[in-house]
Amino acid sequence: MRHLSNRPQDIRKYLTTSLPRKLTPLDLQLPWFSYSAIEFFEGFLRPSMRIFEYGGGGSTIFFAKRTAHVVSIENNQEWADKIRTVLNREKIQKARVEFHPFEPNDRAGFVQSSYLNSLKKESPDVIVIDGCEEDIQLRPICFQLAETVIRPGGSIIVDDAWRYTDIIKNNKAKQRREFQSAGPCRLGVTSTDIYFY
Repeated sequence: MRHLSNRPQDIRKYLTTSLPRKLTPLDLQLPWFSYSAIEFFEGFLRPSMRIFEYGGGGSTIFFAKRTAHVVSIENNQEWADKIRTVLNREKIQKARVEFHPFEPNDRAGFVQSSYLNSLKKESPDVIVIDGCEEDIQLRPICFQLAETVIRPGGSIIVDDAWRYTDIIKNNKAKQRREFQSAGPCRLGVTSTDIYFY
């Protein structure tokens, strides 16, 4: 509540996209990011951009409606099928959802997985790191690979960034911007960081 009092523009969004607990970001066609990050992307994204995302959902639809192409990597077949269903219903052809299963508590296996390494086949302008994790933090591994692939002038998005202090301390970005606020389909405050290269 204190945070919403500092960002009154989020109150209406919070009441309509966070409190109805049956909605998902896929239903809303919004990324599961902070509202402040979503606002930033509304002005930042360009029709020529190519997006790669670890973990899809509402973000896949959101990005596909605003950019040239989206590749979304998922480790959950049922969720991948749900994303494809919405893409088909919306007649969006600028997105591809790939299913790459992995064992979330096997770090060594993850490093060798097709899920992680699918990024090597792409040349994106924006890389989104927002995929499945359980007991082991896998997003820092995705981030390390993303930094070797990102184009000059590109950006890497890390959602729930407050969890990953090592990424904040150890990166090669020219600039990092933190977007902290409430967001759709969540009751608390989160942070979405963008690293610019």
